[in-house]
Amino acid sequence: MEVFNHIKQLLYRYDCVILPGFGAFITRGHSASLQADGTLIPPGKSVFFNRQLQTNDGLLAHHLAHSEGITYALALEKLRVFSSQLFDGLQKGETIDCDPLGHFEVQERGALRFKPADRLNLAAQSFGLMPVLTHVVARDAKETTVIPIQRAKEVSKVIWRYAAVGLIALSLGGFGATYRYNESVMAYNQELESQAQAYVMEQIQEATFTPVMDPTTIALSVQPAQGPYHLVAGAFRIAENASRQVNQLKSKGYSARIIGQNKFGLHQVVFASYEDRNHALKALKQIRAVENPEAWLLIK
Repeated sequence: MEVFNHIKQLLYRYDCVILPGFGAFITRGHSASLQADGTLIPPGKSVFFNRQLQTNDGLLAHHLAHSEGITYALALEKLRVFSSQLFDGLQKGETIDCDPLGHFEVQERGALRFKPADRLNLAAQSFGLMPVLTHVVARDAKETTVIPIQRAKEVSKVIWRYAAVGLIALSLGGFGATYRYNESVMAYNQELESQAQAYVMEQIQEATFTPVMDPTTIALSVQPAQGPYHLVAGAFRIAENASRQVNQLKSKGYSARIIGQNKFGLHQVVFASYEDRNHALKALKQIRAVENPEAWLLIK
């Protein structure tokens, strides 16, 4: 279905896409792993479904309106009709195919289950990577051949002993000459340094400084660090509404701000921005539990 294709395209850029009146598709990153059968799974993002998040956030509707060249109101109405059709099919016990994301099925007692498609990877940086079946490398345990060390003859020992004594004598003589040379160089460098310091002090005493001071106070505004992970509180068509939302969040202690307009012309308001993804996800969990269950993570 085309709606699920639009959702898949958005999941490459966003961690949460809500189908109004039905539920939310959420992605979660995972590292590369090696399964018991030897299959190497590349790193990526898996998709999950949360039925509790059904309130429209405008993301999917705006994307649908832009892709199909229709108005936002018409796109929202199409999504509502589509959600109703999905619920009708599920109530009849049908298995809903939401290719390419996976499929829905109703279990016992009316429980809704979403099963993602096999080998579905929504991480843009892992695009094209497929699971690889590895094989165990067979190694032969061979004994290492030990080569005996041939001992030198006694005559060779005497020769090397005299050579070592001569080398030590030469080294001591060279060391004494080098030491005397280094002493002369150090004395010369100290003399030059004394002359240079005397010259500098003479110039400082003769110089006249007239510093130019600005009587006005210079104020530096240091902006807090802002990372690419933003916790979105909402998107507004009218800028005044976005500013009002920022003031309300700031009064509650959040580092709220407007991060600009998205491609649909909506002013995006965020609770805060983070440099680290793990810190952003931890804060998002707290905000959803306390402040706004519809908050979502934007990577920009």
